Amino acid sequence: MRYALKEIAFEKKKYILIELLLILLMFMVLFLSGLASGLGRAVTSAIETMDADSFVVDESAEKMITVSKVETGLLDELRAKGVEAAPLDIHRMHIRKQDDDEKLNITYFAIEAGSFIEPEVIEGKGLSHSDGEATILLDDDFRVEGISVGDKVVDAAAGTEFTVAGFVKDRMYGHTSVGYITTDSYTKLRQALSPMYVPEYHAIAVKGDKDLGLDPDILESVSKKEIIKNIPSYTAENMTITMIVWVLVIISAVIIGIFNYIMTLQKRRQFGVMKAIGLSGGELAGMLICEVCIVSVFAGIVSLGLTFGMAAAMPEKMPFYLEVSNAVTVTAAFVVISVLSSLLSVINISRIDPIIAIGGGDNE
Repeated sequence: MRYALKEIAFEKKKYILIELLLILLMFMVLFLSGLASGLGRAVTSAIETMDADSFVVDESAEKMITVSKVETGLLDELRAKGVEAAPLDIHRMHIRKQDDDEKLNITYFAIEAGSFIEPEVIEGKGLSHSDGEATILLDDDFRVEGISVGDKVVDAAAGTEFTVAGFVKDRMYGHTSVGYITTDSYTKLRQALSPMYVPEYHAIAVKGDKDLGLDPDILESVSKKEIIKNIPSYTAENMTITMIVWVLVIISAVIIGIFNYIMTLQKRRQFGVMKAIGLSGGELAGMLICEVCIVSVFAGIVSLGLTFGMAAAMPEKMPFYLEVSNAVTVTAAFVVISVLSSLLSVINISRIDPIIAIGGGDNE
């Protein structure tokens, strides 16, 4: 460590340039990682943040809520068994502000007011405080459209009017912002579109692991993780973006390894002198690895600060989401891969012959 710090101090201009390159590379990786997570949550966050452990769906629905059909009577049967259950319907539509013709995409989540799957509001009040009105809780992205608590919004197809009771944070499904309405409001909306509509649920959310006693030929209980995995396009998008991020991590680390190798070649005579005065190949290798660790860790800390600083200044509609734990994991992986990529330089150091290096020759 002492030799590494002295080397960095002596060659400070060179290491400042390397540090800037590392910061830019790591910032790029962290930023893309945040975008990847944000795009993933734009598909799943409404389900992912729901306080449910599993969902009862139609066995033929292939674990997709939106194509499932569950009879309403099942909810009472489950509750009679002591199961904590709540109904859920999902339907993509359009709304518009009152006296405005512009249509806004929305995915309705029809839930029971006051149930355990009702999200916590960040502004306004919940569905259970509706005072008899047809109310809606909107994802906070709708505030960017100029909608406020107490405003009226209208379903563009059915003409059903809702009063905005409040806003919730980060609730999206299939790249569309979510609006929560009561099951009764949803039934009236569907009947306004089709008078022949018969009330049914897409799924029943369940909390806990109590035996449900379902007929496996008709219904199945699916974990939240499996439901998310089977949201259309989620798996393909997530795998593609994640692969891109990790390929960038590896490429960036290889670039660092190449820089280290070139610097090692430039300092062959210096390493030869150090070997001649008694330093072993292991000590020189340790010095090199310490240098890589120091510059990588420092670059990681600066990059984390830049990434979270930029995230705080981004527009609300930007699909960026980066948890501290994920950011630290990516940074740690970057540092580890950087150290591994420097092993070629370590091998080169171990093969230096002091006599040939000091004499200006080259050795294999």
